[in-house]
Amino acid sequence: MKMLKKPWKPNKKVNSLLLPNLLVIGQFLFIFLLLFTANIFAVNFVLFSIQILGIILGLWSIYIMQIGNFNITPIPVENGELRKNGPYSLIRHPMYTSIFLFCIPQLIGYFSYLRLVYLVCLILVLWFKMNYEETKLRTAYSDYDAYSKKTKRFIPYLY
Repeated sequence: MKMLKKPWKPNKKVNSLLLPNLLVIGQFLFIFLLLFTANIFAVNFVLFSIQILGIILGLWSIYIMQIGNFNITPIPVENGELRKNGPYSLIRHPMYTSIFLFCIPQLIGYFSYLRLVYLVCLILVLWFKMNYEETKLRTAYSDYDAYSKKTKRFIPYLY
């Protein structure tokens, strides 16, 4: 008697995590390429100050969000809480903004066309990650639409 094998079906959970994990890998790859193809900190005082502002914004964002209330992947944590205070009262993605504040001055201080390509790729990855994350946040939090109408994505009062 022959045993019938069940046809192979892709694991839905694995497939649903593929894109978010690829976005995180891309994010860290391009940050790594930017940071380690030149000095990490800009030499110019103004550019260095912008980088420090990026670090402060990133740490402030993590403090307000609190460890355990966010994922590195663009998927809301189960039983998480939508934060609307601190930097989140002005922009929805201050952690991404902090990455830009750190990396853009670093590129300007140590410019090369290859590093410009890395930065453009990083911006694209974070833009796709942000859009993916926002679709998930709208599903997870009923008040996300109202919150998103009051705040900008990356730059207060602009975008």
